[in-house]
Amino acid sequence: MPSITPDQQFHKNFKKNLSILESARKEINSSINDALRRDDDHSLKIYTNLYLLIYTSWTEALLVKLVHTPSGFSDDEKSKILKDKNILNKWDKCLNTAFKKIIKSGSEIPNKKKKIKKLIDNYIRTQANIRNKIAHGQWEYPLYSKNMSHDPEILIYMKSIDVIQIDTWFEIFSEISEIIRGLIDSREKNNHLAHYNQYYNKLVNIQTIIDKRKGWNIEEKRRKLKLKPRGK
Repeated sequence: MPSITPDQQFHKNFKKNLSILESARKEINSSINDALRRDDDHSLKIYTNLYLLIYTSWTEALLVKLVHTPSGFSDDEKSKILKDKNILNKWDKCLNTAFKKIIKSGSEIPNKKKKIKKLIDNYIRTQANIRNKIAHGQWEYPLYSKNMSHDPEILIYMKSIDVIQIDTWFEIFSEISEIIRGLIDSREKNNHLAHYNQYYNKLVNIQTIIDKRKGWNIEEKRRKLKLKPRGK
């Protein structure tokens, strides 16, 4: 039996962070459901903010795991991606580096890259911005970056976010991460099948999730939860 490489061991160990975050996700979901059953909107807001923090922590851990995919990026590539302070820039650098594996001309690659970047932006940018407000104590009254005046746009987002949205983000970003993993795992010798097998299937999955959840809302979730006892 071949011995495990240091890269493989690091990757295996780091995955434990994601497992813990998945456990935290289940725990906070349970607390959110209890708050909805009790009509405890004060607790609901607190748990929803915590849920958003878990989501942004999970996306960051997911990025680090992808960057450290065994036999994926060189140490220099990893360093250049991870040294950036901005999480959105890190994802963009990860995506750009992964696409360098595919040497092709024409519009296919730029169009794919643009599509994936837009998806990443949709499910990282605003979420990371709100996360920064919450992490800096602005749970109810967010401020602009220099903390001198009120940020009304972010306040609107903060008041509108609920467990259904965050659940949707988790599901969609899982699909996005698999698209990028397919790129990282792609090899020229097999015509980059890992990428092609992931890209189109995952885009279909993402649209299915969006379409399925269009009619869902927090009040309907509250109503359904009240119809069944806790733990059922």
